[in-house]
Amino acid sequence: MSSAPTKKEFLCILPDKPGAQAKRLEVRPAHLAGVKPAVASGSIVAGGAMLESHPAEGETPSFKGSMMLAVAESVAEVRAQLEKDIYATSGVWDMEKAQIIPFKSAVREQLKL
Repeated sequence: MSSAPTKKEFLCILPDKPGAQAKRLEVRPAHLAGVKPAVASGSIVAGGAMLESHPAEGETPSFKGSMMLAVAESVAEVRAQLEKDIYATSGVWDMEKAQIIPFKSAVREQLKL
């Protein structure tokens, strides 16, 4: 019998602080670069921006936060990872209002653009 820790899924809802749009756009390249290792390791399996609405072509989206699907042993592990993200450290995400919800995938399908 194995005593290896069991990984679980967590849905992360990460609202932006009011007025964070400019800061989000400024640090977005660093955020995307910083999340790549988590995606490569499998600790983040999905993610993206939450929008006020879908923008017209060529229009800058109006962001309201982020969503991530994380894989970890605990909520504490997920929170610790998220708190290191530049969106958290630069004041884009409102970590006091962040939700880390135990989750169980029923279906996952690759996005085809």
